Amino acid sequence: MKSIPSIEHRSNSVFPDSLFPFRVVFWVGSVLCVSGLFHLALFAILAESWHGPLSVRKPMLFGISGGLTTWSLGWLIAQLRPMKTDRFLANSIAVALLVEVALITMQYWRGVASHFNHATNLDAAIEFMMLAMILLASGSIVYLSVRTFWLRDEIEPAMATAIRGGMWLLSLSCGLGIATSVLGEVSISYGTSYELWGKAGVLKFPHGVALHAIQLLPIVAWLARVFKLASSLRIVRSALASQVVFLVYAVWQTSQGRDRFDWDTTGACLLGVSVLFALLSAMAITTGCLRSLRLTN
Repeated sequence: MKSIPSIEHRSNSVFPDSLFPFRVVFWVGSVLCVSGLFHLALFAILAESWHGPLSVRKPMLFGISGGLTTWSLGWLIAQLRPMKTDRFLANSIAVALLVEVALITMQYWRGVASHFNHATNLDAAIEFMMLAMILLASGSIVYLSVRTFWLRDEIEPAMATAIRGGMWLLSLSCGLGIATSVLGEVSISYGTSYELWGKAGVLKFPHGVALHAIQLLPIVAWLARVFKLASSLRIVRSALASQVVFLVYAVWQTSQGRDRFDWDTTGACLLGVSVLFALLSAMAITTGCLRSLRLTN
């Protein structure tokens, strides 16, 4: 693979300036985040309902989540051993996420549901286009996840673990999102709610819990490096374990037809283990931060 200088020498930072090799990605991510924040402000001003298929929640969450994911994938590609197709791939993912969120937002302003809506030919066509964009982005994410086994040589072990773990969790999230759509359609065909599995299991819960590990885990690795923590790899592994166990917890709760916090013994144990791993990681970083402040003073 030929080296691409503008990408090869990028900083290992997790901040947006490392997205500049992919200008389209940076600006698409910015537009999506601004759209999400605008709808958040609209939600606060109008005091609209948080629940329901017509809620402002959808353009708000999809905007912010899509923007963060777009930025993160642009940063992620800059950490891989470069290939000629990287810019095209980054731009394709950005455009796919932009179109998906734009369609969801358009449906909100039309006053109709964005998902599981086949009321008219236009609505059906919009949902088909959304699904096509999701499949395009999901396929690209799985491809990038495979490529994380070939990161740039200068990526330290803690960051490498964070990147690989975050991307594979994101791939799982995409797969769960597609499965949620399929199960939702099946539920509709049986005349039941597309949002629930069993009595109270929330179908979208497992999809959501793993979606942003690609932001969280690299930030943990970056903090461990900033505070010069000798146990940085162990800290990242602890945070990754927390995310994995929490995903298992979400799948368990949903598969058992239970609400997010309607615990049985297994669910309570899984949640407890996830929280324990998260606390271990957070305490190590907090200790490093306090030690750094003492040395500074």
